Formats: sequence, C-alpha cells, structure tokens
Amino acid sequence: MKQFENSRERLPWIAAVLGLVMPGMGQIYNGEMLKGLSLFVIFLVTLATGFRLTVLLPDRGLIAGALFTLIAATGIYVLSVVAAYRSAKQAEMDFMEKPHPPWVLHVALWLLGSVVVTGFVNDYVKTHIIEAYKIVGASMEPVVLKGDRVITDKTAYQRMPPKRGDVIVFVYPDDRSKIYIKRIEALPGDIITREDGQKETVPHGSVYVLGDNRGQSTDSRNFGFVPLRDVIGKVRQVYYSSGEAGARWSRVGTVIGMP
Repeated sequence: MKQFENSRERLPWIAAVLGLVMPGMGQIYNGEMLKGLSLFVIFLVTLATGFRLTVLLPDRGLIAGALFTLIAATGIYVLSVVAAYRSAKQAEMDFMEKPHPPWVLHVALWLLGSVVVTGFVNDYVKTHIIEAYKIVGASMEPVVLKGDRVITDKTAYQRMPPKRGDVIVFVYPDDRSKIYIKRIEALPGDIITREDGQKETVPHGSVYVLGDNRGQSTDSRNFGFVPLRDVIGKVRQVYYSSGEAGARWSRVGTVIGMP
C-alpha cells in the first residue's frame, strides 16, 4: 500500500540505464541528490588521484597503476548502477510531499553539469598528468616502433629537469598542430656539432633533439632547438602495439629507454 496517494515509483531499469550514462545519475532519478553527487565526486576524484599517483610509480609499474585506477573507477561506476537499480526497485519514492521539479528536469540539469565537469577533469588529466599517444612514424625505431601506443608522463619535468637520453613528445615548431617524438641529445649550455661541422651552444630554455633512426627523422638538424615550454612530457612505457601482422604483444610493457 502506498504511503501517499499521489506518490510515483521509479522504474528500476530506467535508474540502471541512467546510472550507466553517468555515475550518480540513477540516484538523481530516484531523488537521492546527495548520494548521486557523492558517487559522482568519488568517481572523478578516483580517476584524477589514481593517475596522479600512477605517474609516481617506476616505469614498469605505469600500466599496472593505470589499470588499477581504471578498475577502481569502473567499480564505482558499477556500484552506482546497482545501487540505483536496488533503490528504485525496493523503495516507494514519494515526490509529492514537497514541490519538486519533474525528475526529467533533475536529470537534464545533472547531465549538463556532469558533462561539463567530467570534460574538465578529463582535460585536466590529459593536459597536466598523463596521456596516451599512438606512434605513426619510424623516426624512433628500434626503441619506439610505428604502431606503438605509449604512455606519456606530463608531470615528469615538474619533479626533475630533463636529462640527455630522455624520449619526449613536443609541439613541432614548424606546425604547432603536430606532436613529435624524439630523444634529447643535448641540454641548455651543451655544445653540439651541426651537419656542416659548425659548433653551436644549446641556448637557455631549449633542448636539441634527434630521432634514433637518423635516416628517417626530421629533428633539430632540420628545425633547430626545441623550447622547453613546448615539451609536453616524457615517454615512459608502451601499453599496446600493433603492426601489419597484427598485435605485437611482446611490446606491451616495454620501458622506453636508451637504444
């Protein structure tokens, strides 16, 4: 028997579907605003904090750290869906006790806000913490192969200065819409010898980069020094690789180091 004549039960399958769209949205549909907001915040904090801690791990632990973070976030996602379904199924929700906007309005506003916040967090993680790149050229072979997917640590040079031998991704000076991958060969103050035999000192705030596969590399021999402000991050590990013959599973977990 319903407690209020005009009360309206929520459909469990709708609560579950909305929970799949965004953590906490199923709770919003059920009228559980605080619970929905809490689950959403926990989900975002888990992702941001997990990836922030992941980049502090040794190179060989990056994949494990990233996977653990994703599994933890997925667990929160699943918990949100299951909890929303059970709440809608077991509780007789009454929304006529107080004047409330229709649940559709609640969900629409929540969706709009969560998309904006999720986009911000996703952008923050990729811009400031960690990002994956697919290698489309052969300029760094044999250390980095065409078809490798690599993990780039964008906090590396917040903790320590660049070193000779580091493999980095950076904004291509001649076309800032492109991202290049090369190895640091010289640091500020180092003296390099150009192709014509002339010596030159690497200026302050810049690095000199070369591809390991010199014959197929466009690098500092062509476009000059790379400003440190254009260095995006340090390439640390291969998380997946594929070529013409298919997946190269032996490459998974490869730490990017010296040739």
